[in-house]
Amino acid sequence: MEKRFVLKISGKIIDPREPQRIAGYSSVIKRLVDDGYRVAVVVGGGPYAREYISCAKNLGFTDAQADIIGIEIARVNALLLAYALGEYGYIPIPRNIEDVYRAWSTGKVVVVGGLQPGQSTAAVAMVIAESLGVRNVLYATTVDGIYDKDPNKFSNAKKLNRISIDEVQKYISQRYEAGGYELLDPLAIGIAKRSCIEITVFNGLQPENVFKALLHEIGTHVICHE
Repeated sequence: MEKRFVLKISGKIIDPREPQRIAGYSSVIKRLVDDGYRVAVVVGGGPYAREYISCAKNLGFTDAQADIIGIEIARVNALLLAYALGEYGYIPIPRNIEDVYRAWSTGKVVVVGGLQPGQSTAAVAMVIAESLGVRNVLYATTVDGIYDKDPNKFSNAKKLNRISIDEVQKYISQRYEAGGYELLDPLAIGIAKRSCIEITVFNGLQPENVFKALLHEIGTHVICHE
C-alpha cells in the first residue's frame, strides 16, 4: 500500500464547536505520520462559510467574491487543525499550489483550506493529490458513503460499497455555485478521472474511522480505470 494520501475533511467535521474532535483528528494524523505516512489535509469551510457566503450574496457580491470569503473561513478551519498538530503541522496555511509544493517539501503535514474561487474543497483535494502524484484521497464527511439516491429523502436508499469514477456522477447531484458543493462536484470528479485518483467517502465524525477507511473497511470506494 502506498503510504501517501490526501485527507479531505468536511467543514461540518472540523468545527470550532467540537474541539475534542479536532484534537482527535490531530492524534490520528500524528499516529499515521509516526507510522511512516505522508499526509496532506484539505479542510472545508462548513456551515460558517455558508453563512458568510449567504451574507455576501445578500450584499450583492459576485459568486467569485462570495467564494473568496468562504475560502478564508476554510483557511481558518485549516489553521485550527494545523496548530493542533503542533510540530507535525506546517504553518502558514498554503494559499496556492506553489505554497503547497513548498510545504510538502518540508516533510510536515500540509493542511489547506481553499485555493481559488470556483473550486470546492473536494476539487482542491484532487488538485493537490494530482500535483503531488498521490493516488489516494480519503473523504471524511457526515454520511456513511455514496448512496444510489438521497438517504434523507428515500428510506430504501442503498449505500454503494464500490463504484467506478465513471459511475459516480450519476449518483451525486450538485449545485455548482458558491457554497453549493456537497461531496464530489464535476470538477473534482474530472480531475480524479484524468489522474486515476481513487477516493474513499466515509463517515468521519469519529476520527478513528480514518484507519478503517485506509483499509476500505467502511464507506464507498470509488475506483478508477487506467
